[in-house]
Amino acid sequence: MKKLVLLTVLSIFLISCSSDDDAAAEITLTGTWRMTSFEVENSYDFNGDGTASRDLISETNCYQNETILINANGTATATSTSYLDVTAELVVGTTDEFTYTLDCVNETDIFLLNWSSNGSSVTFQDEYGDIVNATFDLNNQFSFVIPQGFEIFSDGFSVVTEENVRVVYTRQ
Repeated sequence: MKKLVLLTVLSIFLISCSSDDDAAAEITLTGTWRMTSFEVENSYDFNGDGTASRDLISETNCYQNETILINANGTATATSTSYLDVTAELVVGTTDEFTYTLDCVNETDIFLLNWSSNGSSVTFQDEYGDIVNATFDLNNQFSFVIPQGFEIFSDGFSVVTEENVRVVYTRQ
């Protein structure tokens, strides 16, 4: 019987802590967040430093000033200042080696969003009804995956590769 009472008390304590943590997570979402990682599935050495990486922010000069301002009233503003255009050209005499041409296109786009949270989950919805589900963590970061969000094209405009992208934003 003592074990049952102890388990019941622990369960109530854990449930009450969990709901407090959920409320704290919701409160701490407001503010400015900056994209700190744009991670693709494969590693590339686009910057030519001899070290391949999956994070396109460290491999390119793109995605340096992407932000989301989250307001307490359930709205947010995402600002994108660039995007990466990658073209692949097959190395002569090979079937799977490419040289890449990178173009970081500077272009500012502003997206108005609505957001809601439930515990460690954050849902963003844009003005067109598109929904992105993100996960918030205690390191003041949230992340989400864009399915097939990174494409490399050949000179003939055919897709060489499509990869999922994991995007991480960090509180500023």
